[in-house]
Formats: sequence, structure tokens, C-alpha cells
Amino acid sequence: MEGYSKLAHLMATQHEFAIFRRFRALNIKSLLYLQADIAHDEAKLIELASRDSRYGDGEFQMKDWWTLSQGNEKHGTEQWDKVLEIRDKLDKYNESIIKQTYLATLEKPRRYDIEFLRSWLQRPGMGSFPLLGIDGNSWNVEYEDDIVAVKARTAPDMFSTWFTETLVPAYHYLLGERFKKPIDEQAGEGIYHYNESVLNAALSTLTTVVASVLPICSVLVQYFVQSNSLRLGLIVIFSALFSLALALMTSARKIEIFAATSA
Repeated sequence: MEGYSKLAHLMATQHEFAIFRRFRALNIKSLLYLQADIAHDEAKLIELASRDSRYGDGEFQMKDWWTLSQGNEKHGTEQWDKVLEIRDKLDKYNESIIKQTYLATLEKPRRYDIEFLRSWLQRPGMGSFPLLGIDGNSWNVEYEDDIVAVKARTAPDMFSTWFTETLVPAYHYLLGERFKKPIDEQAGEGIYHYNESVLNAALSTLTTVVASVLPICSVLVQYFVQSNSLRLGLIVIFSALFSLALALMTSARKIEIFAATSA
């Protein structure tokens, strides 16, 4: 399996690597051209309506759809034809705006994922430069702000990001690689997959343990300290640590962190 088939296989089996160009500037330019085209048609329609209103049953055309659609003897159905032409263009224009609105809600890929994809594309035994055309540059650094992930991985907090992008790779390098087998070689050599639900469970357990241990540590340390002034200082330090843990390890809002620290 080579070329587009190999890249498509990787993206299909590992959804976080389904990363594509957004073409934001081109999409906006296309909308601007559509808008300009319709604006000219709008001006032309106003001109035709004004012209037809001064001829024959033009007054009825302004009030009756049937009369308008049948046109008049001199100019035929030119005005109604323009209405139909504008209708088709408006459908395309409105559909494009809706698509752009949806596209704007899609998230960028996590840096770890786009960097892995770039590495995969270039490394022998993996992608080995599967695309030879200009589209092979679509994931280059210069397009960093113009890419979108079909299914971006989410990290609710900074600790989750550190856990999945630093701790897990370190574990794999030191220990995990000895026990896990690579995924199918069609996506390339040396690619390993860790079950996301297992990682989430481990992360949740670790977060719970830290949240439970911090208050206990505070009590134990203060138990062995006799100085009241030092105890007050330790209370401040542990309160700050607790707030920092909440900020880094949870998605709690500021008011929730403030309330928890006060309690």
C-alpha cells in the first residue's frame, strides 16, 4: 500500500490524524465573488422592475406573481428570468455561508498530532513521502493556522495534555514498547496504539489520588510544625498548591476554584 491509499488508511484508522487544509482565504474569496455576482444581479433586477413598471401591465406585475411570470409583449419574461437566476445563485451562496459557519466551528488538531503526521509523512518505513505533488506540502508549518481536524482529540485541562503527550510517550519509550505490538504495518512501521478509554481511566485515577492526598499532606505537615507563624505560611502554600492542582488538573471555572479554596 503506497501513496494516497497509505495516507488514507492512516487517517481512517487513527482519526486524530485526519487533518486537512481549511483553505480559509480561498473559501472567503469565493463567498466574496458570489456576493459581488448577486449584488450586480440585484441592481439589474431593480433596473428591470423599474423599466417594466412603466410598460403595459407593469403595475400588475408588481402585485401579481402570475402576471410577472408571464412577462410582457415588449420585454418578455426577462425580469422573471432574472429572479430565477438570482434564486439559484442565492441557494449556492446561502449553502456556502452555512458550510463556512460549520467549518469555522471545527477545531485545529493538537500540536502533538500534527507534528506526528509531519514526521510520519517524511520517515522511511512510515509514509516515506507518499504524495509527490504540491498537495504533499499541505501540512507544512506555513499552513499551521489553516488546517482543521475532522475529529480533533480534546484535552479538558493542561494536566491531561501533559499526561497524554509527555508522560505516555515517556512510558512507552522506557517500558511500554517492550510489551505492546505495533498496529498493522499498512499504516507504517513502529506505530503503537494505546486505548483512549484506558488512558482516561488512568488519568482520572491519578487526578483523584492527587486531590485526596493534598489535603491530607497539609494536615500531616502542620501536625509536626509547632510554630504558629510557620503553620500559617504552610496553610497559604498548600492552599496555593490546591488551587494550582484544580486549575491544571480539572476544567473547573475560576469561581469554582475560588469557592473550593475558600472552603
